[in-house]
Amino acid sequence: MTQEFVQYEKTGYLTEPFKLFHLRDCTDRTFAFHYHEFYKIIYFVDGIVDYKVEGKTYHLKPHDFVLVGANVIHRPEIDSAVSYERYIIYLSEGFLAAGNERGESLKYCFEEAGRKQRRVLHFAAESYEEIVGCLLRMEKIAGQGGAYMNELLLRSAFLEFMVLFNRCVINQPKAFLTTAAYHEKVIDAIVYIQEHLSEEISVDVLAGQCYVSKYYLMRQFKEATGFSIHQYINEKRIQAAKRMILSGIPASKACYECGFHDYSTFARRFKTIVGTAPSKLQDRCME
Repeated sequence: MTQEFVQYEKTGYLTEPFKLFHLRDCTDRTFAFHYHEFYKIIYFVDGIVDYKVEGKTYHLKPHDFVLVGANVIHRPEIDSAVSYERYIIYLSEGFLAAGNERGESLKYCFEEAGRKQRRVLHFAAESYEEIVGCLLRMEKIAGQGGAYMNELLLRSAFLEFMVLFNRCVINQPKAFLTTAAYHEKVIDAIVYIQEHLSEEISVDVLAGQCYVSKYYLMRQFKEATGFSIHQYINEKRIQAAKRMILSGIPASKACYECGFHDYSTFARRFKTIVGTAPSKLQDRCME
């Protein structure tokens, strides 16, 4: 039983508020479906890459931006015969929590991507001079190492990039690509799961909501996401419970509000996925 809950791979750790990588390689690595606890933006420069995110597959084109929110399950499929060039921006929850007096959020772009269930954007050509110019400036500042006040200057550049990027998302709502390949019933199931985590969700219920046989849905879901419906539901429930505990909600309350009916079962699954008991995470938050 336990093995079922460790197949989602949580990869990468971000110990800084933000980080930028500029990579160019020919990789023959095969990536498993995985997720991060931080946020990620990819600026695709060149190569042949299909990016799979939460049941949808995007064939990337130069100048596409990929938005991967925290705990969003994804993987790239890369043609190793061609050089793959991209910029990758890692952003912590704490960094993106910075807002202003008007209540505007740096996470707006990720929130819109989740709401629309679309994860790739291609902005109007005139937008790229400003956005990519800022990206190149971030790379230059990051390369200056121990220069005077370099951390402050780099933070300013990252903030500027996120403000400019979110403005483009707001001003160009059609920039979210609609050309992803996906199975409509799988996406319907994912949306239903995300909206009903606190309720009883079974394969039979999902199949009824999607008007297909449960065996057909199970097969298509596994093919599109790499995981069974049961695995996916448990992963999303544990992720939601973790967010609640970190926000100060007692672990016992998070357990039941995220659809678990038995605390001991919840605690076992939580420790398997998160790596620590919910009670210990709660204690750390209260220190």
